[in-house]
Amino acid sequence: MISIAFVNIAGGRLVGPDGYDDADRTADFGHALAGLRPDVLIVTELDPDGDQLERLAAAAMPGRPAYYARHGFSDSHIPGVARLGVGIASAYPLTELERIDLPDPSIDFLHWRTGEPMDPHPKGFLVARADLGGLGEVDLVGGQVCPIHMFRSASGVEYTYQDGAGREYGTELTAYLREELAARGVRRAVVAGDLNMPNPRDVFGEPLGLVDAFGDPPPVTTPDGRSIDRLFSTPDLVARDVEVVRVPGADHYPVVCRLTLRTPEAPAIGRIREQDLARPPTRSGHRSRGITRG
Repeated sequence: MISIAFVNIAGGRLVGPDGYDDADRTADFGHALAGLRPDVLIVTELDPDGDQLERLAAAAMPGRPAYYARHGFSDSHIPGVARLGVGIASAYPLTELERIDLPDPSIDFLHWRTGEPMDPHPKGFLVARADLGGLGEVDLVGGQVCPIHMFRSASGVEYTYQDGAGREYGTELTAYLREELAARGVRRAVVAGDLNMPNPRDVFGEPLGLVDAFGDPPPVTTPDGRSIDRLFSTPDLVARDVEVVRVPGADHYPVVCRLTLRTPEAPAIGRIREQDLARPPTRSGHRSRGITRG
């Protein structure tokens, strides 16, 4: 069984009443990850130009060797951070495959509230192959898709992946990812990260031959009640022990789960999750815990 944690860390910044704080609070995210002890850590909105990934891995996987892959994908909208990207830290050696740069949607990139022009901040996925012991070779696909809800059209219509131009882009995104994953020979895999849509199964589920690892209802992963930090896997993998860690001031919460191979006699994903919970379930049926800042 392998443990995977993933989190959007907003460049290591927390959110205050006036937006992102200037102070680097990477240590807060490290403190949240410290008790999870994952075998694999996937980080989105990472500062790829410093040692942020190493600091997070040292906190999450103390005393274990770590192997790294990281790439920058865009200029940053977060103060104090020049670029944002994706990183993978693993206790198992990684073979990095070609990254996936996602096309920008064909929309007007105007701020949803002010109407001011915005940069689309290109998104994508980092792809790395790891031999995860009893799971065999697993391709780790970690990244982020465009937060289309942050933009509106010139006529003032807010975008959503549920209809209109956003839905069309979601359909295009599925076809694009199917081709890109096939080109890299991806077979047994997990796709995890900030998927930035209320209906990620429409893009990342059955159309890509993947299974929603979290079942119904999925866990809340943001302070405003959304479930956009998600993990999908090929059907030969099963997720157990899904847990969300509430980090005060973060705009995304770390998520961790354990993966094992599906066997013919394995019960459905929902039953596995319920049987394996070691703590009383929250309203959503998933474990959730908070931390205090160190």
